[in-house]
Amino acid sequence: MRYGWLVVGTVFLASAISIGPGYAFGLFIEPLEDSFGWRRTAISASLSFGAVGSLTSPILGRFMDRYGARPLMTMSLLLIGVSFLLRPLMTELWHWYALSFIQYVAFSGSTGLPAGRLVAVWFPKTRGRVMGLTTMGNNFGGLTIPLMTGFMLASGNWEGAFLLLAGLTFFIGFLSLVLVREFPEGGEAEDRPRGGGAAIDFPGSTVGEAVRMPSFYLLGLSLMLGSFTYSAVVPQVGDHLIAEGMPQDVVPFAISLLAAFGMAGKISFGYLSERFTARRMMMVSLVGQVVFILMMVRFPTPPVAWVAAPLFGLFMGSYGALVNLSIQETFGLKHFGSIAGLISMVMILPFFAGPLMAGQSFDLAGSYGPGYIAVAVMFAIGAVTLTRVRPLTSATTYTV
Repeated sequence: MRYGWLVVGTVFLASAISIGPGYAFGLFIEPLEDSFGWRRTAISASLSFGAVGSLTSPILGRFMDRYGARPLMTMSLLLIGVSFLLRPLMTELWHWYALSFIQYVAFSGSTGLPAGRLVAVWFPKTRGRVMGLTTMGNNFGGLTIPLMTGFMLASGNWEGAFLLLAGLTFFIGFLSLVLVREFPEGGEAEDRPRGGGAAIDFPGSTVGEAVRMPSFYLLGLSLMLGSFTYSAVVPQVGDHLIAEGMPQDVVPFAISLLAAFGMAGKISFGYLSERFTARRMMMVSLVGQVVFILMMVRFPTPPVAWVAAPLFGLFMGSYGALVNLSIQETFGLKHFGSIAGLISMVMILPFFAGPLMAGQSFDLAGSYGPGYIAVAVMFAIGAVTLTRVRPLTSATTYTV
């Protein structure tokens, strides 16, 4: 089990460097607008290439089921690092789009897919809380990346900010190659008998069985609606607060506070999912996001914003841990990668439409408020949809 912490620690860092730049995205908008004259909608449209990641998720999930998490993580981080490394060479808008395409092709291979598999393999008895700890990497990236890049952006050096991201990504890719081990040996994992390294026989649905279940489509719909938080809310939070009057030099600290509360949300909701099911806690997560998104729209400046932003982060952060847990709870682990990859295809809509919706909200109304309100309505629908999802009763155990 001790080695398991090295494994999930590496996944933690991979998630941080993959997702952290999304928290800092709004900080890059003005420097890129000043350097190239690109409109905010055009810059934000690059987030729509997250839809490409949804299309590649089934392929990456099947690859992981067959070959393991380590090669998937290593190759994915290499591609993401290249996308950051080449950005200082941009001269045209299509360069920005092409590099964003490369970044998002590999996105699920460095975040959700390996996290879901490796946590379940190494920590089957406490997977909820360990999944929370592991996916805290998402928010740790949000806590640290805006501060690091914000320092360089404040001096007008957006090129250096991308080079820093590239170096960190390559380093974590090296760690994944060296440290990640697919299966425990002997008694290294929780509740695993000593004396053997046989492959684990996971319970759960086959892909064919899953797609014939109503829960497959209901859970997919709910996750699709909930994922608008990553494309239409979080990347624009910094720009939203700046546009509504919060001083630019303190906004990175507000984003980092949001991310810090997101980390607390992951571990607390992960633990609660072991007691009350991931599905129920996902409903709580979505409802909480509704409340505090609306507060950020109504009260976007201090002092209320210093309360609304972190509490939104608490519920938003929990969502990232609950996605994999909800899929495992509903369909088991036998074909987790393939099923999670198929469900991830529904993220095409939020990744494509979310940034455009947020950008158009600002360009047409001068505020992200209308777009944020539309997202809150979708979250409420997602919470209601989850009431119809039914779990697989044996999804939480495995045999050797």
